[in-house]
Amino acid sequence: MKLFRVNLKGLNWLRSSYVVAEDTNLAYEKVRKYLDEKDYGFRSDRELESIQLLAEDNDFTDVRTRLFL
Repeated sequence: MKLFRVNLKGLNWLRSSYVVAEDTNLAYEKVRKYLDEKDYGFRSDRELESIQLLAEDNDFTDVRTRLFL
């Protein structure tokens, strides 16, 4: 598993979300699904701006931050 910071284009109160997922696609899908179900903001506000890998749950990680689950 990995820890990602998902940044959206809009929704100032929720510009960044921290998500545990296997990959970037699943991380964004989790955030987008939640926002779509709640119907928060406009659809354009829910669009992806960027995703940053923050930590991984393996011993040898390129980001140099270990995620403990």
